[in-house]
Amino acid sequence: MEIKITKTLILLIFACCSAFAQQESKKFEPLPILHAFVGEWTGEATAYYPRDTSKESRFESIRAVGKKMLKETYVEIQSTWTQADGTSRELLELVNYHVRKDSFQVLYLYDNWPGRVDYPLSYNEETRTFNGYDTFIARGGIPAEEKVEWILSEDGLEIRGTEYNRLSTDPDGYWPKTFEYVLRRKE
Repeated sequence: MEIKITKTLILLIFACCSAFAQQESKKFEPLPILHAFVGEWTGEATAYYPRDTSKESRFESIRAVGKKMLKETYVEIQSTWTQADGTSRELLELVNYHVRKDSFQVLYLYDNWPGRVDYPLSYNEETRTFNGYDTFIARGGIPAEEKVEWILSEDGLEIRGTEYNRLSTDPDGYWPKTFEYVLRRKE
């Protein structure tokens, strides 16, 4: 059996190889996304108490600085959250891309709470949105879940974050907003 190589076959092979090469070149690059958090930021936050209507929302101003660290594989974000009465809290956030888990990871350490929060974040390139999920034990020993969403603006000048939580004692589908913030890059 004889195989004739025609111009059409060669063009078809070339087109397939080009398409494969372009697909390979569009491989996901996490570091530019991770480095979007680098810089000086200011903003405001609101904590909501949907399960305690007698408690007023808490408002805070935010000052944050994000720096590359550990050969630029992590971003360390140090922030101060200050209430109107001058009371403040410090937060240290470490964000990286975990290659083996194919997701971003975030670790939060607080100065006003001895615990730590550590969970994976998925990232949607089209919407520039991070989504995370964590479980915890709420007051009274109640199992609970938390969902977070961070949205990066197209121009990289703003980050919006929202948190929702659900207690195991809540009605099905009840995920009230418990916290939100906006950070704006300082020029």
